[in-house]
Amino acid sequence: MKAIIRTLSFYLMAFVLFGLLSCSKIKEQEQEQPNILFIFADDWGFGDLGCYGHKEVNTPYLDKLASEGTRYSQFHVTSGVCSPSRSSVLTGHFPARHRVHGHFAGNEVNERRGMPNWLDENLPVYLPRLMQEGGYVTAHFGKWHLGGGGLPHGDLSAPEPKVYGYDETRVWNGNGPTWKGDQLWPTTRYMDDDTTWVQSSSRIAVNATIDFIKRNKGKKPMYINLWLKDPHTPLWPSDEQRAPYVGMEPNKETYYAVLTDADYHVGRLMSALKEMGLDDNTLVIFSSDNGPAHVPPALYVGSTGGLKGRKVDIFQGGVNVPFIVRWPGHVAAGKVENQSVMSAVDLLPTFCELAGKKLPAGYKPDGESFVSIFENIPFKRTKPLFWEWRFPVVNDNPYQANRWPIMAVRQGDWKLLANKERDRIELYNISEDVFENHNLASENPDIVETLISLWDAWKAELPK
Repeated sequence: MKAIIRTLSFYLMAFVLFGLLSCSKIKEQEQEQPNILFIFADDWGFGDLGCYGHKEVNTPYLDKLASEGTRYSQFHVTSGVCSPSRSSVLTGHFPARHRVHGHFAGNEVNERRGMPNWLDENLPVYLPRLMQEGGYVTAHFGKWHLGGGGLPHGDLSAPEPKVYGYDETRVWNGNGPTWKGDQLWPTTRYMDDDTTWVQSSSRIAVNATIDFIKRNKGKKPMYINLWLKDPHTPLWPSDEQRAPYVGMEPNKETYYAVLTDADYHVGRLMSALKEMGLDDNTLVIFSSDNGPAHVPPALYVGSTGGLKGRKVDIFQGGVNVPFIVRWPGHVAAGKVENQSVMSAVDLLPTFCELAGKKLPAGYKPDGESFVSIFENIPFKRTKPLFWEWRFPVVNDNPYQANRWPIMAVRQGDWKLLANKERDRIELYNISEDVFENHNLASENPDIVETLISLWDAWKAELPK
């Protein structure tokens, strides 16, 4: 009998010890999984921040974010316009793979462009869904623009963003819960004629984000997309928001007021994280979906920091955007990093690796994980980057001259751009000529041929 009791006691102790070890392992895993907060602004130019060299606009809170983290100079989005750029964050693919060639508009416009009316909800892989599977609670607050959003420009039958893998959403330019003015609204609305919302969009999106974090703190690691409207048109800043810039010419007064207001609310969010004791284990990234807008006031005062082109263009000014990373104990504070060539298609594999979530078998991302940067090791890209713009425009706007490239490919330091007929080709060594001033195509025919071949092989993979 004593032998039986000793045996049972042994197994009981082993069971308890195993349970304690398992709990410890789970606890350790939870601690290793950072909260991830991805702030994606709309039309915020590479040079539209004090920390990126702007001399007039006040962005003290984003400048502080940069001083507490690392500012990168070679992060790229996959398009010079909104919807294609954003689709790559969710899919890890270049937008043309899913026929997202321009921004989602009215159904007739989408059809003319060879596009669907929304991002296909039946794709097997989406970033927020993978993060859910990795143990995260997920949310999306702010702009969507991947389908829906109310007539006349959004299909009311488009799926709500929750379908793509979010536990909670509240959006504009998308279907489902939104705002009316600054009040919660349960259903889809067209928002661009709502003055209160236009003036308050950054505030109300940040409020929703803070509320979500408070309610979910300590339960699971959090993955949150905070996608700001600002500084996308319409821009109707209040007198209070304009006050720091009164006396400047009107375009500056309007544009700078909106940037500074958005910056202030990002600062509120960072303060809330600190108050909740979450700032040390929260990876915060700030970026933008493309370069500054090609319409007033941004056309005249939005800054690319000297980069060629702006929104719509696939020159650097359209696709090379701010990228600020803060993660205490991981990313160095106050550093500027010019070596790592990164892209929006890299976010999915990167965030999944941080979450400990393996990519599904058979899924082939166009991007690659750049987790090395979180230990201050420059990321060495092995995959090429591709850009496609199918809609060159010629009209009375003199700026349209930069819209001639319909294709671009970058491998290593070299970036090639060409028109449809390929009778105009430009080649730049971006590491030495970030402003794309010195066309080296005629001097490097072998590199031109290599990059054209890469493009043709990639193009052959796309849906017809």
